[in-house]
Order: sequence, then C-alpha cells, then structure tokens
Amino acid sequence: MSKGVPGRSSRRTEASAAAAAVTLLVLATAGCSDSDARAYTVPDKVCGVAVDSDLLSPFLPDGRKLTQRAYNSGQESPRCRLSVDGKLVVYLSGDVVPTETDPIKVQDRALVRLGNPASVDVGDSARVADNGAMAVGTCTYEGRQRKFVTLVQLQEKVPARTSKRRDALRSFVEAYFPGARAKQGCR
Repeated sequence: MSKGVPGRSSRRTEASAAAAAVTLLVLATAGCSDSDARAYTVPDKVCGVAVDSDLLSPFLPDGRKLTQRAYNSGQESPRCRLSVDGKLVVYLSGDVVPTETDPIKVQDRALVRLGNPASVDVGDSARVADNGAMAVGTCTYEGRQRKFVTLVQLQEKVPARTSKRRDALRSFVEAYFPGARAKQGCR
C-alpha cells in the first residue's frame, strides 16, 4: 500500500464533491429558469390597437400562453383582457362619455384603490397610480363633442418595484391612449 501525502486523497474527494454540487446547482437553476421563462411573444397589437411591445412587456409575467379577449360593454365601451396561462394580468377599457362628465372625478375612489394616483401629462387629463392609469381627452364622436376615457388596470404587481411600474404605466398609457381613441372613432 502506498503512502501518499497525508490528507491529499480526502482533499481531492472534497474538491470533486464540491464541483459535482456546483454542476448540479447550475443544471437545476437552468432548468427552473427555462420552465419559468416567457414562452409567448409579446404582441404589437392589443385587441386591435397598435402598441409598442416594449411598453407592454413590463406588465406581462413569465408564462406559456398569452391570450387576448376583446368585447364590448356597450356600443361606446370597448374592453380588453390580457391573460397569461389563464390568469388575468391586464384589463383595458375605453368609454365615450358626454363632455360635461369628469371621468377622473367620477372614478376618484377607483383610482385611489389603484394606489396613490398622481396627475400626469397625457391627453386632457390623466392619472397614474401604483396599479393602473386613466387618461381622458376630448374628441369628435359621431359628429358631436365628447370625451374618450381609457383605463388600464394591472392585476399583478409587475414590475415588482412600484416606481418602475408607475413609470412603465405612464409610458404605456401615453402611447396607447391615442390609438385606442382613434380605434373607437374619436377624432
């Protein structure tokens, strides 16, 4: 039996075990991140309204499948639901209302529930909150002066950091609002 340097064999064994553990950890982590990754493409249209997919992307969690469902809550009230893996993540609504209506005032409590609404410079009047945004603008609809209102509600706290979410909401509503208003026929 050969006598080597004392402790050398046990150090090799420990090093080999450590390398194997690191390899297993890397493989396990890679496997998890692949299964949790976004497997769908972020659309460039949301229920018929063109959007910059980079502005929509922050609100969409990882998952396998994104679905859009457009419907009307009335002739002047389009709605849109975005779901990931069957779970609602973004709700969008639009409404054409009389010019004497102040949608921000009417929806004050709802905006407060969305978290700390603050005025932003979008349309004639707008608010961005922690979990949603509303923009209002005057327009001509079917030959009459009206107001168009769009509401964006997030059902998930994505992005996780509130300040980033608010910034992303402001950018999104600023870009989305004119297209949604035009699609509704408000000029």
